[in-house]
Amino acid sequence: MSFRQELDAYFELAKPRITTLLLIVALVSFSIASGSHWSWWGFVVVLISVGTLGTGIFALNHFFERHQDALAVRTRDRPLPSGKISPLAAQVFGWGFTVFGVVFSFWAANVLTGLIALFTAVSYLGVYTPLKYKTAWHTALGAFPGAVPPLAGWAVATGHLDVYAWVLFGILFLWQFPHFLSIEMMYRDDYARADVKVLPVVDRSGFLVAWQIVVSLVLLIALSVVPLFLGIGTWWTAAANVVLGLAFLWFGVKAIRTNAKMAARHLLRASITYLPLVYLLLFFHP
Repeated sequence: MSFRQELDAYFELAKPRITTLLLIVALVSFSIASGSHWSWWGFVVVLISVGTLGTGIFALNHFFERHQDALAVRTRDRPLPSGKISPLAAQVFGWGFTVFGVVFSFWAANVLTGLIALFTAVSYLGVYTPLKYKTAWHTALGAFPGAVPPLAGWAVATGHLDVYAWVLFGILFLWQFPHFLSIEMMYRDDYARADVKVLPVVDRSGFLVAWQIVVSLVLLIALSVVPLFLGIGTWWTAAANVVLGLAFLWFGVKAIRTNAKMAARHLLRASITYLPLVYLLLFFHP
């Protein structure tokens, strides 16, 4: 394997697409909290803190799930099942970035940011990852560490968390349900083959899948207008958030009604479009 191929394999360990989305969220949160006190140093701290921690956690996730990944068509070509990277190298890479991300957060930012980073690593790797093979409710539990990037960005900027920080947390928390359920609907056969407990596999009736998607999207629409009542933004930005939320809900309902892979794929694309747009609207409010 060439150096370029090996580099690409390590890059894949970091799950670059989801890491990039989380970085956008964290950086927007930092910028909103900073206001006129925005600084390049704080921006770089968030970039390194969230980026390295996410890279390390996702790499370790690849390591812990390497045997199950080998069983599924979607994941058997990942760096570890395919043999592009050894389990030992993945561990060293993952733990190195994870520990660095936590230590850097304590050192370069503040204690609150460090504690948020530590909570993220412990809850994701110690709770969410092992529960994927025990209960279908792991997605709900994993949504907590998955939603902390806006808290990290806010903590770097201010050293504390206020109501608006928790609103940004809530938006990311709720967003994860339709996002990950769409993936699970698309690849339910692969998840079943790897014995991963996801709702589209264990919920034969489809009721719980539909309930989680609809409820989370309705709550997401409601939460996206809360900033207006905190004195942030205008009715126009709130209306734009509602329109985006309704479009997201439409794709969700369509995925539920048809139960088709293509509809689930459209829901996934809608989720990837929705998240950065909503956060950017909150940042660039008039």
